Parts: sequence; C-alpha cells; structure tokens
Amino acid sequence: MIAASVAAAILAGAWFGTRYAPTPTPTRVARTASPEERGGVVHRVRISVVVDNYVCSPQLREAWGVSMYVEADGHAILFDTGPDPFTLKSNARVLGVDLSRVEAVVLSHEHGDHVGGIEAVAEVKRGIPVYIPSGSDPGLFERVRSLGLVPVAVNASGTTVIPGVVIVGPLMGPPPEQGLALVTPRGVVLLVGCSHPGVVNLVREAERVTGRRVVAVIGGFHLFAAPEGAVRKVVDELISEGVEKIYPIHCSGDLIRSILASEHPEVYGDGCAGKVIVFNASTT
Repeated sequence: MIAASVAAAILAGAWFGTRYAPTPTPTRVARTASPEERGGVVHRVRISVVVDNYVCSPQLREAWGVSMYVEADGHAILFDTGPDPFTLKSNARVLGVDLSRVEAVVLSHEHGDHVGGIEAVAEVKRGIPVYIPSGSDPGLFERVRSLGLVPVAVNASGTTVIPGVVIVGPLMGPPPEQGLALVTPRGVVLLVGCSHPGVVNLVREAERVTGRRVVAVIGGFHLFAAPEGAVRKVVDELISEGVEKIYPIHCSGDLIRSILASEHPEVYGDGCAGKVIVFNASTT
C-alpha cells in the first residue's frame, strides 16, 4: 500500500493554490491570545480519524490524506479535510460523524491531501472560520471564501479556537504548517497533519506555547521514505520529550509503526480511518 500511497502523495502534494486565482488578502487575521486566554483546558476529548490511507474497516474509503473530527467538551472542530469531499462525506456517514456540528476547521497546511475535502463542510455549514497558516498560497484563502466559509490567517502560535484548544505554529516546512493542541489537565494532546517542519519541533512548540507537556501526538510524521536511523531518532526524541502515546498515521510510514509496536508497545497507538481515541481529564 505504501508504494501506491507514495505515488498518490506526489499528486496530492501539489500546492493547493495552483488550481485557483490568487487573492491579495485573507478575510481575517487571527489574533494571538494572551497567556491568560490560553490557560483554558478541555476535560473530555474524543478524536475520530475520518480520513487516512489506512482503514480500520472495509466499509471506509482509503485515501492518501488525513482528516480528524475533534469533540472537546461539547464543541466540534475538524482538523484537515482529506483529499476530496466524497471521501470525507462517505467516511463521516459510516462513522456517524455529523459535519454540520463543526464549529471551526483547522487546516494544517495547504497541500491538496489535507484541504481538498473542504467543500464537504461548506455543503452543510457556512460562515464558520477556517484557520489557515499565514504564508499559504493565496488561492487557498480565495477558495475557502468562495465556498461561504471565513478564511482566517494564523500568524503565530497561540491562536485559541475555543478555550483549551490552541493552534501551534505555523512553523516553516516548507510549506508553513500548524498543529492543534488540545490542552487537558493531564497534558497536551497534539494533532499534526504532515509534520513538514518536523514532528519533534511541533511537539516542542506546543509545549512552549501551552506551558504543558505533550502526552500524546496523533497524525502524519512524514517519515514514509525516511531511513531507519532518522525514524529511530524521531521515536527516541518523542519519548525523551515525555510523549506517552504516539499514533502515527497518514505519511508516517510502516517503519515507525513497526519500531513502536515491537520496541515500545506501551507507547504505540495504532491508527487508521475509523479509529476513535478518547482522552479524559485524568487518563490518556
């Protein structure tokens, strides 16, 4: 599957904005929250992996990309949208995910395998903010605006989506990429898209901006073509940072899954479309 996925990645990795005419400015620019405003926490988090190139069930569509539906203390946020609206809608329907509940969309970066499904959200919910890393191709902002959604440019870490849910980054990959920190009393649960700036760098930035340790990281680590030494270095650094659960999906590759499963089974969290991960106030 990885060989086919790599080929798909070459296509999906095209910059989203090349398909649309550029626009000079986004509709809104995010305001960085003060430390006091970022001090909120969420007590119950439920993450549903809706789109991934690994699937937990044959009823789900496999696609090179990622989308995660986050429920945090009654709020619903979508992190990335996968490569196309059909896959996002189909998998959401199978999983019982109601996209009309989404209050905000956070796009990790501008590549097509992460933003291509945005139309599925616009079909059921207009006027909600879509947080996009500042410096992304202007065509992405225009596309989001044309769908009746509100593009918001994120300039720096600390943008609060809701209390206890904080955007991390953007950091430069390239392209500019941001993660999403879910701040729980137990620690930070970090969602990442492709980790072009490096997953360890995103973890450290999350800890800097929230003042709390990252206890779990979920998403694409962009290690599918990395040599074993580089993969092991990432694993060692994440564990040294105090990360207790690692869920490698999307572009993370099979090697990191194998190393974690065989050598760090207590840390390894398998992931795939259909996976549901729940974090409560006192446990991960």
